[in-house]
Amino acid sequence: MARRAFVPPPTLSSDPPPCGNGLPSSRTPSQMGLRASVPAPPSVPAPRASVPSPPGSGTLPDPRRALPPGSSLPGADGISIGSAAQLLDRLAAADEAPFIAAWIESVLSGRTRIDATLAVRLLRAYRETGRIDRARDVAASLPSAPASWNPLDAARLAIERAILATIGGRGDHAEAELRLAGRALTAAPKGSGLREQLDMHLTQAQLDLKLNRVGNASNGLRLAEHVAERLEDGAWRAPVAMTLGHLSMRLADPRTAAKHYATALARAAARGTASMSAHGNLAIALGSIGRFDEGRLHATQAIGIARELAAGWRHADAHDVLAIVEIASDRPHAALHAIDEALVVLGDIDHPMLRYQLAEHRTWALAMLGRAQAARQWLSKAEKLRADLAVVDAIDEQDLLATRARTLEACGQIREALDHAAAHAEKLPEAFVTGSLNLVVGRCALALAAAATAAAAVERAALSGDKHGWVFPDRVGSTALWQLALRSGDSRVVRYAERMIALVGAASSAANLPPPSARASGGRLSVPPSSEDLDALPEPTEGETLIYVTTPQGVTRVPHAEMARATAGASLVVDTLAHHLRVHDREVSLERRRALEPLVVQLLRRAREGLSADEILRAAGGPGPESADAEHRVRVLISRVRDLLGDPATIERVRDAGEYGRTRYRLAANVNFALVEPLFGSSGA
Repeated sequence: MARRAFVPPPTLSSDPPPCGNGLPSSRTPSQMGLRASVPAPPSVPAPRASVPSPPGSGTLPDPRRALPPGSSLPGADGISIGSAAQLLDRLAAADEAPFIAAWIESVLSGRTRIDATLAVRLLRAYRETGRIDRARDVAASLPSAPASWNPLDAARLAIERAILATIGGRGDHAEAELRLAGRALTAAPKGSGLREQLDMHLTQAQLDLKLNRVGNASNGLRLAEHVAERLEDGAWRAPVAMTLGHLSMRLADPRTAAKHYATALARAAARGTASMSAHGNLAIALGSIGRFDEGRLHATQAIGIARELAAGWRHADAHDVLAIVEIASDRPHAALHAIDEALVVLGDIDHPMLRYQLAEHRTWALAMLGRAQAARQWLSKAEKLRADLAVVDAIDEQDLLATRARTLEACGQIREALDHAAAHAEKLPEAFVTGSLNLVVGRCALALAAAATAAAAVERAALSGDKHGWVFPDRVGSTALWQLALRSGDSRVVRYAERMIALVGAASSAANLPPPSARASGGRLSVPPSSEDLDALPEPTEGETLIYVTTPQGVTRVPHAEMARATAGASLVVDTLAHHLRVHDREVSLERRRALEPLVVQLLRRAREGLSADEILRAAGGPGPESADAEHRVRVLISRVRDLLGDPATIERVRDAGEYGRTRYRLAANVNFALVEPLFGSSGA
């Protein structure tokens, strides 16, 4: 399920809520993640009693009439602007933006001149408290090229303008501002400006995601993580860690996201709203990777905090978080109970996005239970609520498509469900929800005896799950699909299928346990192990290292000691453990050909269907299909593989049927091969 943890409150503004560095918050285990499309500045806590409430309108001081450098604050004798700026930055790090905005406004009340240092901090405070229109006014009033400014203030101004441009969908303008920020930071004193560097990398990553430059976004996130590690510890790490977690989820890296959310939870106040949000996001991240019991615990903690501090829509949203975890853990009855609680708590509160999500989740849970008529009714409600929303991103659209297909399947309209789901099964391939969509395709295809379609769909789901760690719902209903996946020629698919079958078996065993009252006194209630526990189940015992061996007949798991027997008769053996290749009696080391090794591995995994030009480039790494010399690189790579194997005839060039059929390269049918891979992880992945 692709969802936002602690969705923003309803608002008339069309601007998304800020989060930490101004990026929208989210709860997407698909990847995906940060959604700038949903309106909603968060509610702003009231400022401290000693500070006047911030005005909602009025004339701003003119920042272009700046005070002289080194001057004191107006009306505050003996306090330099530099000292005040240091204090304001500490408050900003402690997530005190509402107080900062109110304090600067009170200091500047009735003044017509403002120092640049205060101007950029007021701009940041407005943006972080959701007063986007006010932030835009300040940004527009500042000079476009403040050459006389302090480099850090100039960088902050450019970053704030880039964030506002990203929110407004002006990617070109945001990129230009980020280039200005980068140039300003190069002029800053060495070792300074770490917070500005962090915000610049985070903003760049968010912008790259909006422009679908996933690789660049991942690089930006890694740079942000590196800068964050260099900053001093403190309360500021909580909002920064939350933003890093949101970006990781958007990049389909739920394990890393869980670590960031755990960091945020450790730095946040135990019973505060930041802790509530961290618990909720951590619950969804853990639930999406199969750690259901831990996810359920954190969701319950979020509900408890929300009950005390945030009665209303936040409390309802915390119950929705629990429903998401319960759906992922294949407990639709528990999910329905959580959604019922959420609807009761929500009452008459006007929150279209949350109501849409609750309706969609209820539809999925009812479909899992086979309650077709009720699922159809709630799907109609979800679709009506969706139509009332101004903007919904691609992940949410894919989620609604999957929910509609799942409902059609539950209603017995198998052909309609298959046609509806198959049209979108290869879009957004990294997303969590797309895995569920592919399982709908697979189950419906099996029901219609379309084994080839089912096999292709379950392989897509398994490869996504194995790569990102996703654990998709409806595991019991998909058992036949996972059994089919065991016959795949790709060890990654087989490994993931074995894991899902183990989860189904563990859940069945737990379901058959007698109630606690029937057991001996003092006995502990057994619960299904998490997927993290199951990852450790097949660990090889001492003296018995297990490996996967792939041959034309399929994938088998054998002890390492029996590798010679398992590969006997193969004229081509690729050993990814030792990184060597053997053709008949000739052995070739792959240590110096590491770029070719993953390509050879993929050719053996896909020996039946072969690889397209795009798949060859992705397997080999380096420039992708969009590069100018892509066609030439494909020919060079295939030529090098043929040289490596010693016989050009071992790689065939074939063309798919139809006028627009793609050219594929595959291993010749007469080549008897064996691919040796470790049980956990694959060097050719």
